[in-house]
Amino acid sequence: MKGSTLGIRGSHLIVGTEQWLRATGGRLTLFQALGISAQGFAQTISSRVSGRSRLSDSEASNQFARVSAAKKELSLVLSSLQNHVLDRQGQAVLNHACRTYLLGAALIPNEAFHRLDHTSAAVAALAHDDGLLHPSTSGNCFTADSAIEANNMIASLGLPESSSEQTRAAVISHFQPKLPVNSGAEAQLIALGASADVMGIGLRKIHPQIIHEIWQEWPDLSFLYDIKKLFKREITRAPRTRAGILALSGMPYLLRNSREQESKR
Repeated sequence: MKGSTLGIRGSHLIVGTEQWLRATGGRLTLFQALGISAQGFAQTISSRVSGRSRLSDSEASNQFARVSAAKKELSLVLSSLQNHVLDRQGQAVLNHACRTYLLGAALIPNEAFHRLDHTSAAVAALAHDDGLLHPSTSGNCFTADSAIEANNMIASLGLPESSSEQTRAAVISHFQPKLPVNSGAEAQLIALGASADVMGIGLRKIHPQIIHEIWQEWPDLSFLYDIKKLFKREITRAPRTRAGILALSGMPYLLRNSREQESKR
């Protein structure tokens, strides 16, 4: 996957990287905004018109194994962070974060899954939308604040700076149709999981039993309603960012169907 490069300031930087975010605050040029808008629309429509994938027995088995391993890691991380995330984000967004991690585990290839720093990926899932709820600087991308919260979570777990870097990279890069080139496995997992849970992209590639079990444990609650409002807020709060541009392009009206609708497909 190819990342877009900046056209005006910091032309050597790649959209979705930490260096780019620090240099620009996450503001896009007109050319970048048009590109990301077109990519997002095309990705969503392609997912909607594609049929349900027929899983081979081996891939179904691999999906179950990956999700089982991810559930164990998520449980360990939640034992330390669940109350903190609940206080900051509420149950609906916490549930979305957990679905993001588990759906990403189902969708990511085996080879990438085995390269993961699983704790970093789980923390990135828990932190990735924190900035949508707690933005600090008008006009800046919400992922800058999500990355700060990811740092706080990593520090509270006593993990090294290398884990923090991977976690921030996954949080910062997840909100765009194409990840920056050479993105790590953690970023891939969060992008796949978040796209599946918010837009429905990739859900038809996951075994129905896995889908059922994930939503049974981590139900939607008010998530779709809440996230639609948050995306619409980004249009005025940070209109030149990825979230602002994609929201302006119609993202709040292209969210996935409710769980009940999805289960009938």
